[in-house]
Amino acid sequence: MATCEGGRHLGEQLKSIAAQRRKPDELVICDDASGDDSVAIAEHFAERAPFLVRIETNANRLGATANFERAVSLCSGDVILLADQDDIWLSEKIEMLEGALGQDPTLGVVFSNGLVMNEQLSPLGYDLWQALFFDAGEQGRVRAGRGTEVFARHVVAAGTTLAFRARYRPLLLPFPDLPSTHDAWVAFMITAVSRCGLVDRPLIHYRLHADNQIGLRRFGLLDQYRQARRQLDDDAFGRAATFFELARERLEAPSNPEWQASNYVQSVIDAKIAHSRVRESMSDSTLRRLPDVVGEILRGRYWRYSYGVKSIAQDIFMR
Repeated sequence: MATCEGGRHLGEQLKSIAAQRRKPDELVICDDASGDDSVAIAEHFAERAPFLVRIETNANRLGATANFERAVSLCSGDVILLADQDDIWLSEKIEMLEGALGQDPTLGVVFSNGLVMNEQLSPLGYDLWQALFFDAGEQGRVRAGRGTEVFARHVVAAGTTLAFRARYRPLLLPFPDLPSTHDAWVAFMITAVSRCGLVDRPLIHYRLHADNQIGLRRFGLLDQYRQARRQLDDDAFGRAATFFELARERLEAPSNPEWQASNYVQSVIDAKIAHSRVRESMSDSTLRRLPDVVGEILRGRYWRYSYGVKSIAQDIFMR
């Protein structure tokens, strides 16, 4: 668990972890230089928890990705689950995610759905997979062993729903020095060398509030327009290219020879990088960027690595 200024909701999350039917063997909490009572709440919980709780504090703020990296590095179990500080875990979460990994030794990582709630934990009428546009077709591709295609297109596995085998930690660490990438990195890298499993039921209550770092809201058309505008303003395509270039570099020389990516995975990574670099470098002139747009249409990469017609419209009309 990574915490930072999370005192308002941390106690409820810790209580839900303590109420798991399958108790964790340990809980590692890394606090990122909080100025509130997060550490005090964690320490009070540790005194009475029915399992080992290890609390580490960062003298200087690292940011969410690096803080999660530190927490993952300190875990001693065979299976690692990531926990945010403000959600609620349903009592069967650990049992079901660990069980999915136990039933199929070819799975390296597994993730579940979750219900999106408001700050008072009232349902908002949709789930995480709907908010992430993770539809039945993509779910089928993940189950069929083609998860790298899906994860190269977009993030569909919320970190707080993930469980993965700790033996892949040398492949994962260090996490890329990019904002909020730890969950996407874990899902993609492990799926690149093993298989990903799904638990098709909500195992968390994902709390949506004003202080969420990401905030998985269900976007209407106006929200999608604003998100598309932010992508252009924030160099999202350049960051995506960097993410997959780092993945390619890590997979080309893995610490374990068994983690060598297949030609198929390498081709997916190369195509995603090429598509992202084309979109990053498009001209401000509509006429000058049209050849790039047409080229990506003819290659089919808008549909495999972006959002199809929506991304085409973004590149033609919004730059």
